This record gives sequence, structure tokens and C-alpha cells, in this order.
Amino acid sequence: MNRKQLKTFYTGEFAKRFGIKKDTLFYYDKIGLFQPDGISENGYRYYNTQQLDTFWAIQSLRALNFPIKELKNYFSAPSSEKLAKLAEEQLLKVEDEIKKLQEFHWFLSKLTSIAEEIKNVTLGEVMIVELPEEHVIYSSPNPRSGGTTNEEWNSDYEIFLEQTGMKGPTFIGSVTSMEDILRGQFSRVDRLFIHTEMGSGDLKSAGLYAILYHKGAYESIADVYPFLLNEINNHGLRVSGNAYEEYMVNSLSTNNEADFVTKISLKVQ
Repeated sequence: MNRKQLKTFYTGEFAKRFGIKKDTLFYYDKIGLFQPDGISENGYRYYNTQQLDTFWAIQSLRALNFPIKELKNYFSAPSSEKLAKLAEEQLLKVEDEIKKLQEFHWFLSKLTSIAEEIKNVTLGEVMIVELPEEHVIYSSPNPRSGGTTNEEWNSDYEIFLEQTGMKGPTFIGSVTSMEDILRGQFSRVDRLFIHTEMGSGDLKSAGLYAILYHKGAYESIADVYPFLLNEINNHGLRVSGNAYEEYMVNSLSTNNEADFVTKISLKVQ
């Protein structure tokens, strides 16, 4: 095709179109990955519209850390078969990246909602609230009968992470069973749980819950249950289900354990 029939771009124009520096184009030319269509009479390199798709593909693949050597191998002798195989392989990587971004989005959204929730509560005050059902994932039940130590909780946490395939910081909480609460065993964790998307996991039942936001180190959580039970009794209610502990303010937010905040939600009727 005659060059006059194609729109052309000088190096700066082409680089601006893709939001890159001219040095990137110079480097790609130097290594033989992507070269200009030609050089004008005044010595300036230029590219044409037919090269836009090729360069967009190169930039997209580089964003996925696709090796330059493999890019050179492909573009030195492109074909429909090689392109289809390349697209299929990279699609899997893109889907994996999307999953990671979705998990990160959920994590940031959770941090934001927790910060907003904490701003609007009174610490140490028991509230009786009607809650909707929630989807959660539970760990395997705790086989131990005594109180749960920090070491045991951390071990169960790691196992739960492995079972669910979760990675990085997560918002895993603890369940204290109704049976343990009624017999005064407040330091035993019956199982761990984490909130999940609608339509998956188990159901945390809807209904009336006594909610208390407790400020203090993890070791102090068990000590607040007698106060919580007394307040429930003062409201003319009784325990009818498990307690769910959610660690709203933890080591992600503060280095001082005395400033930790735990949300306890205990099913009542």
C-alpha cells in the first residue's frame, strides 16, 4: 500500500497515543521487536495505522510480563495458529489477574466498611439488633475441649486458609458455641468463619442478636461475656445460638493490642 494512503505518526505522536515514552519505541527498535514503518526525508522515524494493533498487542502482553524474547519469536513469523495458542495461554493469565483484583477489591471494600461501622458505634454498650441471614464459610469443628490458646488459634487459622484457598490478609472470625457459653466456657473457639459471597457457603441464621463492641486485647474477650449475658438477661432475653467474634480493629490498624476492637454478635430470643 502506498504510504500516502496511510495515516502516519512520528515517534512522539505514536508514543503519546499509547501513553508511553519515546525511549520505549527506540528500545523496541534497537532490539528488533517493533520497528518504525520508515524514516522521513528530514530523518524522523514514523509509524502507520497498520502498526497500531501490533503495538497494542505487544503492550498488552508486556503488561502481563510476557517475555520480550518470546514476543520477538512470535512477531518474527506470526500465524493464525500461533496467535490462537498465544491468546488462549494469555487468557488464563488474565483470568487469574482478574481474580486477584476482585479479591483485592473485596479486601479494600471490607476495610472501608469496617472503618465506617466503627465510627458509628459505642464501645462497651450492648445493642439488640435484628440481623438478616448471612453467607459464611466455616472451618472444621475444634476437636479440643479446653480453652483455645493463641498458638492453637493461629494453627487453625493457617489450616482454614489452606482449606479455603485464601491468601493474604483475611477477615476470619471465631465462633463460640451456645453450649460453651451456657456452661461458662468463654475462651474455647468452636470453629472459625469468614463471610462469603451470596449463594455460596453456609448460612448464619437471621434473627435477633445481642451485639457488643469490645475494646481490648484478644485475651480479654472471654472476660466480657458475663457482662454481655447479664445485659441480655436485663433485656428479658436468653441465649438461643452461637456467638460470632469479628476482629474489627487488629494489628492491621494498630500496634497497641489494648486498642483492638472485637465485635461480638450473640443469637438471642
